[in-house]
Amino acid sequence: MAATQYLKKIALVGASGQLGTPTLKHLLEQKKFDITLLTRQSSAATFPTDDSITVRAVDYSDKAALVSALQGQQAIVLMLGFEAIPQQEIELIEAAIEAGVTYILPTEFGADNANTELANMVPLNAAKAVVRAKAEELGKKTGAGWIGISNNAWFDYSFKHGNFGIDPKARTATLYDGGKTFFASTLISETGLAIARLLSLPISQLDTLKNKYIYIANLRTNQRQILDAVQTVTKTTDADWKIEHADAREYLDSGIGLMGKGEFMAGMVRRLYGSLFVEGLGGDFETIRGLDNEMLGLEKKDLVEI
Repeated sequence: MAATQYLKKIALVGASGQLGTPTLKHLLEQKKFDITLLTRQSSAATFPTDDSITVRAVDYSDKAALVSALQGQQAIVLMLGFEAIPQQEIELIEAAIEAGVTYILPTEFGADNANTELANMVPLNAAKAVVRAKAEELGKKTGAGWIGISNNAWFDYSFKHGNFGIDPKARTATLYDGGKTFFASTLISETGLAIARLLSLPISQLDTLKNKYIYIANLRTNQRQILDAVQTVTKTTDADWKIEHADAREYLDSGIGLMGKGEFMAGMVRRLYGSLFVEGLGGDFETIRGLDNEMLGLEKKDLVEI
């Protein structure tokens, strides 16, 4: 019987970012990978000192340099800013596949973009479909494929920035449709852990996941539950808060107007989070798709503890 084969050589793009930092940490903890970190030549990013890490400063506009830097890599994880999607991400994927990379984790790490209606509500998510299609097209010749991770909104990031409509300091909350609509949510660090554990699976198993999504979540929750958890921690009740109610669909639709006025980020936030607050749009993908937590050894979390 042939020995089980595993990945050894992994390349990361965006390893100093908010997802890249915990991803690199968890990959190092696996103690089984040779990790190449691609950075821009102008980057001042610093990384942990470890014998398994190689840093390659590359001109991202130089395809030949990218191909050279990616030679010998088996997988690449792309953790890019929204401004790099789709064009720069496609260029990186083209170089990766030309260099012989087989497993591509594109910059998904968000909503269930296999749900076309949901994805088309947000221009950024719609653009990711172009990236996946290009990866599939190029991969037909080499056997390469993408694997998407859907984790929905990051809970820690979203809560910190008030995107769930709850402000603990001001003790104000806006509940959309009563705050009763359930949605999936994941911690940033847990997404990094999922990446590391996914890449630690046997190659034979990774092959079955090509050109598919996996779904992870630490929570299935809603605005009301989040507010209840905050009130438990702060020992407050609704009487201590200013709580307003609003229509979720109106909030979602208002994002289009904001983007039309040039307020792209504000509009995108309303489209992203509004889609979570409207019942039936797909934010509750745990109920619709199920979760792959068990495959990756991920656990659910307690809201109050978070």
